[in-house]
Amino acid sequence: MKRDIILIALLLIAAVAVSGCINSPMDNVNDRLKTVNTDITEGDTDYNAALNAISSRDFSTADSNIQTARDKFTDAEDKFKEIENYESDLNESVYTDYLSIAKEEVSLKKEASDGLYLAVQYYISGDSSSGNSYTNAANSVMKQAVTLQNQRNAIVEENPDLFKKAGII
Repeated sequence: MKRDIILIALLLIAAVAVSGCINSPMDNVNDRLKTVNTDITEGDTDYNAALNAISSRDFSTADSNIQTARDKFTDAEDKFKEIENYESDLNESVYTDYLSIAKEEVSLKKEASDGLYLAVQYYISGDSSSGNSYTNAANSVMKQAVTLQNQRNAIVEENPDLFKKAGII
């Protein structure tokens, strides 16, 4: 009898320990979203630094900055691919809307950074005309991404409790 009670107690302790190690789909999404938000912020900073370096005709720095921005946006895209594994288990439509907008935003920012990278390569090779053309095209795409960023931020502002609970704000 005493042995049965000890066995049951051990099983309960094991069950509690294991359940603490299992993340819900929302936990998995939130963990990745924190990284995505950091990647977006850092990618934006590096993109803008590349533009400033282009304006100063410091193409070596621009090349380094835009490469870092591309890496950050690529990392964010990769995290969204991981999030897709859990998305169908999310029951919150506000959250799925947020994810959809954020994915599109990152895609556009990656496209803009790829375009700015090409612009820098043209500037380095001395082709300012093509560099300017690619810079203008990249900035046009980035403006579209910023529109989505503003929509994403509005969703957060309209639902602060949901995003505080998720640890995103």
